[in-house]
This record gives sequence, C-alpha cells and structure tokens, in this order.
Amino acid sequence: MAMKPHGKSIVSSDYDEKVVFFKDLSLGHHESQLRFRLIHFWEAWNPLKKTLIGMEMLLIDEKGTLIQGFVSPGRIKKYLPDLKRGSVYKLTNFYGSRNKTVFRVADHTVTVSFSWNSELAVLRDCHIPFDEDSFRFHSYEEFQANCDLKGDLYDVVGHMKLVNGQSIVEAPVLDEVEIAKARRVLIHIQSHDGPVMKLYLWDQAARDFARSLSQTTKTPIVLLVTTVNTKTLGGTLALTSMSSSRVFMDYDVQPTIDYFAWLGANPHIAEQVNAEIVTKRETMTIEEIFSYIKQETAKDAFFECTATIDDVVHGSSWYYISCSGCHSKVSKGPTSLICTNNKCEKVNVSGVAHSKNFSRLSINFSFVFGSDCFITGTFQRYPCMTTVTKLFLCYLGMLVVS
Repeated sequence: MAMKPHGKSIVSSDYDEKVVFFKDLSLGHHESQLRFRLIHFWEAWNPLKKTLIGMEMLLIDEKGTLIQGFVSPGRIKKYLPDLKRGSVYKLTNFYGSRNKTVFRVADHTVTVSFSWNSELAVLRDCHIPFDEDSFRFHSYEEFQANCDLKGDLYDVVGHMKLVNGQSIVEAPVLDEVEIAKARRVLIHIQSHDGPVMKLYLWDQAARDFARSLSQTTKTPIVLLVTTVNTKTLGGTLALTSMSSSRVFMDYDVQPTIDYFAWLGANPHIAEQVNAEIVTKRETMTIEEIFSYIKQETAKDAFFECTATIDDVVHGSSWYYISCSGCHSKVSKGPTSLICTNNKCEKVNVSGVAHSKNFSRLSINFSFVFGSDCFITGTFQRYPCMTTVTKLFLCYLGMLVVS
C-alpha cells in the first residue's frame, strides 16, 4: 500500500489509481481520485436576488460517508449531461472547500468542489459495494430544539394524518393542476408516538408527492421527506421542504419499510385521534370569529393567512412616498426627491409607495382553534370597521409582508 508524503495511506483501487476516502478529505486542491455514488443533485438559488448559486450534490463513498458536492454555474453545462442519480463515478482534480454553515445536508466539514480541470467519469463494471442512500433523521424534540436556526437539514419519517385537510383514511385526492398553482401541499404527520407536526411540501416536492399519490392504487400511509427546514408558523413548529428535498412513501426505501412494519406492530398509534390536527372545516364571518374569541372558554388560537391588496384608494393616509433603496420617507427637493435617511447612498432617488396601514384589503385566510374548528373565508377592510378589526387586519398584513 502506497503512502502519502504526510504519512496517510492511499488505497489502491481496481483501476490502479490513487483513491482517497471522504473521511480523509481535507481543504485545498486534490489530484487524487474520489469514488462515490451520486445520491441526488439540485440547483441552489439565491431567494432574494433570484440568481443561480450553483448545483449542489449529495455523495456517498464506499465507506458510507456522506459529503456535499458543488458545481459553479459556469461549469454546470459541462458536467450535467453525465449526471444520473444512483450512478457510481470517479472524480479527479477537485478542490476541497469549506462546507457552508447554513442548510447543510451532510455532516462533513468539507465540500467537494468541481474545478476547471476536474475529470468526472462513470465507474463501469465496479465490484465495490456502495450504499444506495443514507438518511439523517430527527425526532420532534430535536426539530423543536433547532427551530429557526437555519442550520443542518435533517430528514423526517412518520405516518400521515391529513393531506391538505383531507383525512388519510378517506383516500385524499389532489388536483395536480391546483397543486402546481398553489405550489404547496400541507401534510399533518406524526413520527412514532410524538406530537403531530405540520409539514409543508413546496414546488418540486409538492408535485412529486401529488404525482406519487395519484399513481398508487392503495393510499400510502408512511411518508419520508429528506432535508427539511424547521420554522415557527403561527406559534407552532412547522417543517418545510427545500430544493434538496426528496419524497418517499410506504415501500420506497428501507426506512419507510421499517417504519411501516413498526406501525403494523403498533396499530393503536395510527388509530389515535390527535387534538393537534384539524378535524372539521367551517366557513365563518368576521363577527362569528370575534364572538368566538370573546368567549371565556375559547381555546388558544393560531392562524395562517395569505393576503393580496386588490385596490389602492388614493388620497388616503395608508401609504407614504419612500426611497426605492432604503424605504425611508422622501421629501421634495427643488428638482428631485431627497431621501431623509443620511446613511442612504442613493443619489437619484426614485419614489415608491410604501404601506403605512391598509385601505381595502382582500384576504384569504384560515384559522385553527384547538381541534374542532377550521375556518376559511375572504373579507375586506373598510373605513366603517371598528378599531379592533383594523388592528386585527394590520396584524394580518404584517404577517403577509413578513
């Protein structure tokens, strides 16, 4: 067995080339060979600037070690045609860069970055066994402890209770066209005997879920979603899918098979009626909602809403003219608008309308009160509304803006 200059051993492969394992990978340029299975790859975008950051990958070597890979935008076209999920590759001439601290999908501190002279080739007739996949599961308590930290993205497996408000025992039906418009699916999921959690599947994960659900003859029960982010929505823990997320059901992979077997051995868990989930839908007016809230026996409530400003009443005091750069209020100068923020670096200020409060606001909303009342509807804010209602609407508006 050959030795590195620094004393680390190098494995001789079947192809008589120097191979380094992921666990021995360090920062800096490498001319050694990596051998790995490509588990998954996806595009990473900057959500604020709407620009492509690059292509990220999840790789596993023959020792079962996971590591993240990265291809910069300018090199994607070079390598993308040869990438196929599940294939085994060898890579030479690469760079070990420091792994990012947010939204990580692997524990390794190093990321395999493709450089200008990297050579990627499929390993054919490879007799070395590589794991098909690898997962990093978190429990409810672990998700709760890491909520809103934007750290590592872990996987969740459990049994479904509701799919977009439809009970899983009643064979929920999803319209793929509507899912494409809404861009999301809301699932209530319970992992083992823990609390029920809200799981939001977005974009590709939502489409994959809806497609899989429509293609099954028997309604699936077990769901596994990889690399979910944890957030606090409406005061409760919520899991949200990311661009790196994958969706598996019932017998797709070994963890779902194992969970399905566990659920079969513990049927009382699946039959539980949980107070955390929605069991009834009702349409109510604003007056009925406030009447409920004023009751002494009313339970703590949380709600979700999406809102769209469908009309602007000019001349009212609901908005002010702000700087297009820092949103501070502007004043009229001799020939142009002047930003009142001394720290703002914009010279030629363009004025834009910035909301102060709301005029006519059309809101689609849903409320959940405990376990027995799910409220949906649409309402508008008019000048005749009470102060309490106006404050209530302003709070809804702030939620939407945030």
